[in-house]
Amino acid sequence: MNGQDLGLPRRLALVVEPLPGEALMSWLNIMAAEHGGLTRLRTAQITGLLTGDERLHPQGKDSAPYYPHTAKIARMQAATALTEHQVTDMFWHRYRGTALHPFGPHWVEETTRFTLTEWWVDPTALRLCPRCVDESGGRWLLAWQLPWVFACLTHRCYLVGACPVCGRAFNAYYANPVHGAPHRRPPVNGVRQGPCDVLLWELPAVPVEDDELFALQQQLWDALHAPAEMRPEPFGLFQDLWAMASLALFAAHLDSLDGADSVVREAFADYCRTHEGAAGRRFTTGELRALPVLVHAAMVRTAARIVFAEDPLPAADAVAGLSRDPHSTAIVALRRAWTRRPLRGAIRHTTARVRTVMDAANYSGPGFAPSLQRRSPAATFTTDLDER
Repeated sequence: MNGQDLGLPRRLALVVEPLPGEALMSWLNIMAAEHGGLTRLRTAQITGLLTGDERLHPQGKDSAPYYPHTAKIARMQAATALTEHQVTDMFWHRYRGTALHPFGPHWVEETTRFTLTEWWVDPTALRLCPRCVDESGGRWLLAWQLPWVFACLTHRCYLVGACPVCGRAFNAYYANPVHGAPHRRPPVNGVRQGPCDVLLWELPAVPVEDDELFALQQQLWDALHAPAEMRPEPFGLFQDLWAMASLALFAAHLDSLDGADSVVREAFADYCRTHEGAAGRRFTTGELRALPVLVHAAMVRTAARIVFAEDPLPAADAVAGLSRDPHSTAIVALRRAWTRRPLRGAIRHTTARVRTVMDAANYSGPGFAPSLQRRSPAATFTTDLDER
C-alpha cells in the first residue's frame, strides 16, 4: 500500500528544518518562501498540517495548534521527513507544565484558543528580536509569543511587539518577517488592511541595561524550558508571578521600579495613566492578555521582587500599600478582576508562598479590614497541586 492509499501527502523535495524552539507559523513562513512564495494556507496543506476545510487562523474559541493528532504528525512526517520531536516541538504543548497547566481533562490532543488564553498565553501575540530575525532570515521562536519573554538573551535587547510605522501590534497569524516579505497588518473591524512596508529585521532594538531584569529574564527562560522531571514546580512559579504581576498592574507605582531602565518606567507610567478610573485602574480582558512588551517587563520585574522575597507579604505591601491604604480603589479593582477570566485561572493555582498576599488583598478595600498580621513564615517555594 503506498502513501497515497494511506491518505498521506507526497514527500516534498525541498524542506527547511525548523530551528530549535521555532514557532509553527514561523516555519510555515520560511517554507512558503522557499517554495516560491506560496500562501501560508497552501504551505500548511502541502506539509500535511491541514487537510480539507481546516483553517490556519483560529478565531474566537476555535481550534488552536496546541498539540497535533497522531494522524497529523504522520502526515507531516510523510511530507517533510521531519522527526516526531521536530514536529511536536513547534506546538504549544512544549510549555505544558511551565506556562501552561500541567494536568487536567481539558488538555486533549487539540485544545481551544480559550484554554490557552486562560493561562495568560495569547497564541496570536508576537514579539520579535530584530537582530535574531535578521540573522535567521526572518524566523522567530515560539517562546517570544509568551508573556514571560520580553528580552533577547543573545543580543541583550528588549523584544519589539508593535510596528513603529503603522503602530499596530504584531500578530503571529499575519506577520511575515522573512526577508523580502513586508508584514501584513491584521484586519480592523473586519476590514482587511494593506501590507506595511517596514522591514521587520531593521527595526531599532532598545538595549537592556537593567542587570536585575536581564538576570530575571534568564531565570524565567530556564524555568520555561525546564526538563519534564522538574515540573510542575515551574508552573507554580509562573502562576505566582502572574498573580503578583496583576497586583503590580492594578496597584503599583513608579517607586516600585527603582533601578529599572527609563523606557520601562516610562512605558509603565504611561500605560497606567491611560487606564486610571474613578474606581481604580480599569482594563478590558483583551488588554490584560495583550499588554505592551515594556509593560510586561515592568509588571514581571515588580512581581519577582515579591515572589522571591524572604517574606512575600511585606514585599507586596511595599508595592501595593496594603497597610498604608487598605481602602485603595486599585485593590478593589484588582479584587473584581480576580473573580473573572483571565486572572481567575492564575489566582486559583497560586502556591502557599503567596497565600498571605492573596488573603491580605482579598480583605483590603472599602468596607474591609486589612489583614496584615505576620503569619507563619512563608512556605518554601514548592507547588503541591494535589492539595487542590
